[in-house]
Amino acid sequence: MKNHAVFFFILLGISILQAAFTTHFLYQLLGNGKLITPLLRSVDYQIYHGLGGLLMLLVFKQCNINRKWPVNLLIIGILLFCGTMYIRSGVVLSGAKVNFGFLKYLRPLGGLLLVAGWFGAAALVNKKIVRESKRDDKSKGRKKKW
Repeated sequence: MKNHAVFFFILLGISILQAAFTTHFLYQLLGNGKLITPLLRSVDYQIYHGLGGLLMLLVFKQCNINRKWPVNLLIIGILLFCGTMYIRSGVVLSGAKVNFGFLKYLRPLGGLLLVAGWFGAAALVNKKIVRESKRDDKSKGRKKKW
């Protein structure tokens, strides 16, 4: 899980660089918000899910959950959801005549993976809470004989 934490910290640092690049350099270069708005929205989502990923890791550590699949879904979802927008905008900015039409299918897939990661984390934490609650109920039901 430590590698995942490092990933999320780097992701957040890159997010800030992307936001600064987009708002300062690209806005002056393009002069309109047609490409800037979706780019900044992707940066926002990257920041939200980067912070959320760190929170997920903290909750998993607190609950002694060793499963990594929700965190991995979150990482793949971020890469697909935000990454496709960055690729698309890079192609537009470069003026290349490359058809990346398939990217429009990867972005919703990334969004679904983000949702699956969050719901998966909720399921794992809930399972842990229910299991501990049942264990506590059993230990309270037994009376010690003196």
